[in-house]
Amino acid sequence: MNKVRVRIAPSPTGFAHVGTAYISLFNYAFAKKNKGKFILRIEDTDVKRHVPQAEKAIFDGLHWLGLNYDEGPDIGGEYGPYRQSERLDLYRAHVEDLIKKKLAYKDEGAVRFRVPKGETFWQDLIRGEIKFDNQQVKDFVILKSDGYPTYNYSVVIDDWSMRISHVIRGEEHISNTPGQIMIYQALGVKPPSFAHLPLLRNPDRSKISKRKNPVALSWYQEQGYLPEAVINFFCLLGWSHPQEKDVFSIEEFIRYFSFDRISTSAPIFDLRKLDWLNGIYIRKKSNKELVQLIKPLLPKKMPTALIDETIPLVKDRLVKLSGYPELVDFFLNEPKVDKTVLIRKGGSDKKLIKEQLIKGTEVLVAVKSWKTPVLEKAFRNLAKKQNYHVGKFFMVTRIAITGKTATPPLFETMAVLGKEKTVKRLRMTLNNL
Repeated sequence: MNKVRVRIAPSPTGFAHVGTAYISLFNYAFAKKNKGKFILRIEDTDVKRHVPQAEKAIFDGLHWLGLNYDEGPDIGGEYGPYRQSERLDLYRAHVEDLIKKKLAYKDEGAVRFRVPKGETFWQDLIRGEIKFDNQQVKDFVILKSDGYPTYNYSVVIDDWSMRISHVIRGEEHISNTPGQIMIYQALGVKPPSFAHLPLLRNPDRSKISKRKNPVALSWYQEQGYLPEAVINFFCLLGWSHPQEKDVFSIEEFIRYFSFDRISTSAPIFDLRKLDWLNGIYIRKKSNKELVQLIKPLLPKKMPTALIDETIPLVKDRLVKLSGYPELVDFFLNEPKVDKTVLIRKGGSDKKLIKEQLIKGTEVLVAVKSWKTPVLEKAFRNLAKKQNYHVGKFFMVTRIAITGKTATPPLFETMAVLGKEKTVKRLRMTLNNL
């Protein structure tokens, strides 16, 4: 037990949960910091709730985040099998041993553990000493009448037989720990060390759930969150960087990781913080890298050349990769120009707006070199000559050619759109005004 061995043991009942990823990260970091092993075990004895494809979702989710485990159902290992459903004989054998020692007894087809008198306590690595009066715990079922073990029993047999040295899990398991320690003691073996992480909470302090927040890890991948940003976000949930940094790599997290830096107060799962982090990591990517990351999220009709041209224009405004199509849709499709918005943003003088569209079009028709600096110079000269308010004049032009009030820089947008489309859109807006 001198070697650090930690595990996560999710149930495949639907999808890979963000809570599983959060707990996995802390286990992974502790294992890497101590040159130990990180193990994935599947707790699939809840037959009614088992979803076959959920296992793959767990494998894929952890690999997407880079939390690659050293042993598991899909890769094997020295202490397998790594699915509970394949370990039933082991559970039954130890139950028989407990019955022989009169530490457990049969009850209506099931088997109950006989809770001893006294106190059960442990030194939690995050919370300090925790004590329970054994009188608070009734004799509990360890083997159900259908032959399947209960959680509190099977987890002990699994952790013991897999040589788990530290159990790092959510605080909802604190109440399970006394019963598990009793079983370790009944088996005559030393329990692992326990560390109970704080529960994730919504901004209103309620427990994170699918009713209030997207909790499927796949949703974050589909939305275009970068795995580095998600990992960085999870690091900040209950743990603080010694230099009070918000942005750092997983390698840095591992280097500074310690249980002393984990708070017992519930961290807030705030998607706004994740959005902010994701934007930072997007801007760290090269344009070439972003093109490759965004392509799988795009409609097939979008030309590669257009993606290459527009990525630099929208990079600073991207929060999630999935937001890219909306930022550039006007390059592909004719925009719908809201006349009310155009007039309000243009200064409410319809006659002046018409004049600006006419003169702006004339200037663009005369432009020979369709380059960003040339276009900007031509428009600034026109604004100065006609005494136009620059901001309102540019806004009128922006809305007329894109249908939006917020876009990538106006003249870079014109340059990518091309002369024909830009002039055509200005004229269409003018005709409809």
